[in-house]
Amino acid sequence: MLFGSRRISIQRWSRARWQTLGATLLLGGLALPASLVRAQTTPSAPPTLRVLIDGKPAMTLDRQALAGMPRMSIDTTAIHHESAAHWQGVSLKDVLQHAGVPSGEQLRGHNMATMVRVTASDNYQVVFSLGELDPMLGNEQVILADTRDGQPLTKDGPFRLVLPGDKRPARWIHNVTTIDVILGNAGH
Repeated sequence: MLFGSRRISIQRWSRARWQTLGATLLLGGLALPASLVRAQTTPSAPPTLRVLIDGKPAMTLDRQALAGMPRMSIDTTAIHHESAAHWQGVSLKDVLQHAGVPSGEQLRGHNMATMVRVTASDNYQVVFSLGELDPMLGNEQVILADTRDGQPLTKDGPFRLVLPGDKRPARWIHNVTTIDVILGNAGH
């Protein structure tokens, strides 16, 4: 009989332990979605864009910083099955000048080998020579757009390149995150 009563007390202890564990997991599971909802409703940091230049500290730009720069706009025809749109933003050459990249008469010698690499959030990259962007040389029109038809970019944003002169939209990258300026090699 002692063996039988001991068995019952072990079963009761185990059942109580499992009930406590189950209640803990249930309450923890209910608390988790509440914390996720709280995290989703917390305002996030504004979208930013990093400008990196060899040998200089990184510069971070947000919509407010870009709004303080000269604005430009362009109306385009359909690209990649998109309807015609009115794009607004900042010229890429103005972003580069703001960052202190050589232009105009300073653009000579090894600076002519400087490249500008623009990277999107999916790591898609396009490259320009600094000469093709400079107004005194190639004068390629490249807009770092942040609005389309008067609305901030969301689906393809927050920043997107618009190149109205390109015959193919391969360099119209969206979700731009980084602009790297890779200086030409002075030793070669």
